[in-house]
Amino acid sequence: MRNVLIVDDDTIVRITLRSLINWEEMGYHIAADAIHGQQALEYIRSHPVDLVITDMKMPVMDGIGLLEELSRLKHMPAVLVLSGYDDFKLVRDAFRLGACDYMLKAGLTEETLISMLKRVDEEVFQNRVQEVKEEEISAIKIPDSVVLADMAVGKRPLEESFFQQEYLVVQFEIEDFHKASARFGEDFEEELIKPMLELAGQIPRVASRCILGAAAPSRYVMLYRITDPQQYKENSVSACRQLCNVWKHFMNLSVSAGISSPGKGAGDFLDRFEEAGERLRLKCLKGKGKICDPWEKAVVSFEEVRQTGQEYKRLIKGLMVGDELAMGLEKKQLFSKLYKMELKEAERVCLCIVCSIAWQLSDNHDDISALFVEEVNYYEKIGRLEEMRSLELWLNNFFRWIMDYNAHQTDRRQADMMIRAKRFIMDNYANPELTLKSVADFVGLNEKYFSTRFTKEEGLTFSNYLTETRIRKARELMETTDLKIYEISQSVGYNSVEHFTRVFKKQCGISPGGYRK
Repeated sequence: MRNVLIVDDDTIVRITLRSLINWEEMGYHIAADAIHGQQALEYIRSHPVDLVITDMKMPVMDGIGLLEELSRLKHMPAVLVLSGYDDFKLVRDAFRLGACDYMLKAGLTEETLISMLKRVDEEVFQNRVQEVKEEEISAIKIPDSVVLADMAVGKRPLEESFFQQEYLVVQFEIEDFHKASARFGEDFEEELIKPMLELAGQIPRVASRCILGAAAPSRYVMLYRITDPQQYKENSVSACRQLCNVWKHFMNLSVSAGISSPGKGAGDFLDRFEEAGERLRLKCLKGKGKICDPWEKAVVSFEEVRQTGQEYKRLIKGLMVGDELAMGLEKKQLFSKLYKMELKEAERVCLCIVCSIAWQLSDNHDDISALFVEEVNYYEKIGRLEEMRSLELWLNNFFRWIMDYNAHQTDRRQADMMIRAKRFIMDNYANPELTLKSVADFVGLNEKYFSTRFTKEEGLTFSNYLTETRIRKARELMETTDLKIYEISQSVGYNSVEHFTRVFKKQCGISPGGYRK
């Protein structure tokens, strides 16, 4: 069993790493946690450690400092570098100092962690010439339990005793992060994450009973300790709402939250973490900047949405691709089923379908909130319908709005593709090997479809467009430089000056030499 030391000043990250996989099955044992490099180094000097997973930015001693110290040891443990931001200078420095691999916190999943551990096992441990003898390992005592120290919100340490009482896990997500993030430059750690956590630390009830950390620049995770069994539901929702309001007021960030049901014990953390994430995914039915908790009445569940999405996946697919024929057949079957249900049950099915569509739009990098000018709370919207006929009418209109929106988005995306294609041509017209296929491959379209679309959009074929581009550039060179004709021919993508001359004369009605004169 290989001993692992996790080094990160963020409690949530450390707990997530502990809970993400079954380490024992992988042949590893989490020996200890440390909150900075100095604490990790002190532990390594007195305990056997085979693998270190370390953050880059930490107080006292950062990841680079720790690597520098480890590289001086007689037997350096394998090191995986973990970071919340993509900094190639740090990657280069980490590898130079002996790190064996690198992963981003934002991309940390069960699959990526297992894959990385397998790679380390194959490339590092199995290939090491000198190994510690079995008797030397057994002579060193490994502690059975380790206190989880932490620099949390409010600078209050987190101990294992935290998990001996009930707690909630909350996931927060910044809405429209791709747009909002532009205000914070490239240093998310200093400009976004740090201010978010510092603001949270100013709220007394958050600082006194919660642990908050960043799983990614757009996603934050909070542990809420239940100290008020009679009032924790209202109090936790109120704390989340206050936190979201503070971020909105001081940082102009709209943030949604998903709250789990109570958990107890460190082993329960991952299930509650996933539950909070699933709860957060239901936010599309309520609108942006909302709190989704497990105690709300009449709301649909994640599992309901998942199952309904599977049942009506052909209907949803037809909506996404604009297949009117398939839609007609699927809608008949849907309404046939709905009319056999009680109104409230039919409404729940409709909510699940709306949520499934929202997820599909999100997978396509779209947002259901873009459908309408005003934000829609679908619970309220559908809940106001008093009869099945009204529900059918509204759902038919909703499907039409989705199809019209997707058609508009498709046209816009394909127009964007044409812009990208023309930019690619402008960047590569001097390459004699530039072809229709190479441009179609660049924008990710079928060659035949791209050719037809290009001709329709531009009013001339790809071949004619490329020729016009090359000849226009050749004329500019003749007007502004003293380059010889054969040099200009080569500069615009023609290997043969004779062929260039023929094409130029056909396009301009005059030879290149005559045009220059």
